[in-house]
Amino acid sequence: MKNSNLVFLILAATIGFVRAKQEEFKIILEPKWENLEHDELRIVQFGGKWILAGSITFKKKSKEMVNLSRLTLLWTGPHLDKLSGSLYEKNFEKIFYPIQDFLISDGIWNKKQQFLAFNFDQKCSLQAVNTFYLVLTVPPEQETILKNGSFFIANDSLPSQFKEHINTSDLSLSFNTIGKKLIVASHKI
Repeated sequence: MKNSNLVFLILAATIGFVRAKQEEFKIILEPKWENLEHDELRIVQFGGKWILAGSITFKKKSKEMVNLSRLTLLWTGPHLDKLSGSLYEKNFEKIFYPIQDFLISDGIWNKKQQFLAFNFDQKCSLQAVNTFYLVLTVPPEQETILKNGSFFIANDSLPSQFKEHINTSDLSLSFNTIGKKLIVASHKI
């Protein structure tokens, strides 16, 4: 009887440790689709509307130093010949607007493999909470196409600490789920 209680306690402690470890690293994706530019002349100048497509929030409880140097978003949906997007970091003290002060990286579109790559000029040291905004320049003919597809975060663009705890197949920014947050804490046990 004592042995079975001991086994149960060890098993419960192990499960508790695994769950606590999983909660150390989270990624929260929230699709938005908010038009940031209403001036028709500027829309023509930019080649389309500036759309705040969504936010990507990294949360970590660990005091371990974690750096993010790139982020790759894989497109699933109808084929796109071109796509223009930028990644901005949220300043929690100010209302967001896509200005140079908050720009992390302009994206590079890979037409053949259908992904948007953001290579950071400087590594971003992730704090307890970091939120990034994806802003797309959307010509009128692309709006419906983009709203019917999704972006997935490529596993190889995540820091190793997040890779260990996140199921990247769940890291989808899908515009047909606007208004719903997707919290991805870890892979399934």
